[in-house]
This record gives sequence, C-alpha cells and structure tokens, in this order.
Amino acid sequence: MDYIFSFIKQNFEIIVLYSVIISILSLVILCIQGAKLSKLKKKYERLSNNIEGKNIEEIIHEYYQKIDHLDIRMNKMDALIENVERKLLYSIQKVGFVQYNAFDDVGGSLSFTIALLNEQNTGFILTNIYSRNNSIVYGKTIKDGKSTHTLSAEELQALDRAKNKSLDEYVKIA
Repeated sequence: MDYIFSFIKQNFEIIVLYSVIISILSLVILCIQGAKLSKLKKKYERLSNNIEGKNIEEIIHEYYQKIDHLDIRMNKMDALIENVERKLLYSIQKVGFVQYNAFDDVGGSLSFTIALLNEQNTGFILTNIYSRNNSIVYGKTIKDGKSTHTLSAEELQALDRAKNKSLDEYVKIA
C-alpha cells in the first residue's frame, strides 16, 4: 500500500493531468451523446405524433390494426365492385332513339322507336305508331344485336344507334 502512495506522490502532476484530460474527453463525449439523444428524442416525438403515455410499440400496433381493418374494408369493397360490375353487364347501357312521322296526314313526328340494350347488345325495341285515331305500342326482343322479327327502317336505325351508343343523334326521317 505504501508503494501506491509513494507512486501517487511522485507522479501527482501527471496523474492530475491525465485525470483532467480524461474528464474533458468524458465531458465532450457526454455532450455529443446528449446531442444525439436530443435528435433521437425529436425523431421519436415526430414518429409518435407527440402522443404522451404511449410507447412506439403501442403506436405501431395500433397502426397495424388500422391497416388490417382497412384491408378487410378493401376486400369487401372489391367484392362489392365485382358484384356491381357483374350486374352492370345486364343493365341497360345503350339507347337508340328515332322519332318520325308514321303517316303523311299526321304532323309533329309523334311516332318513335327506342332500342334499349345491355353491354352484350341484348334487350328490346319499343315502337309507338301514332295516328289521328289511335296509338299502337309494340315491342321486339333483341339478342346479340339481332331480332327474330323483321325490323322496320326506323327500328334498324334505333338499333344501330344503340349499338354505336349514338343517342345524341336525333336525325328525323322525312
């Protein structure tokens, strides 16, 4: 033990110098680590949206639950969209309309033919023939763009307009 005390007495200045150097280095390292910790804390607060009382694991777990919930909703929406698209194939999507005078003695183009088709060009044609004494309405079925019945010129025109989706062309036949 005396040997240690005598060594300290002989090298006191060197020991103090090294102690000061080590203390200064420790202080510099402490400051650097404090700055890094401060940056890390800011990143953590930004990540956790300043939610107090929750650790990052709880926050991540909540986000995973939200993602799972959204995934379930997306799957339901996909199934619903598929169902709607399937039904839409059979709904009326194409309309052709022709307005005309069926008889020379009746003015105003009150007779008409309308073709109503789905995506596969299946549907029906309604024709209304107007005269001074009466009005007659009849229908003809259409399958794959064709009818088993003979079609008039106006009915063919309405069918063509429906197949070409040209409802905006209301050209009257004279």
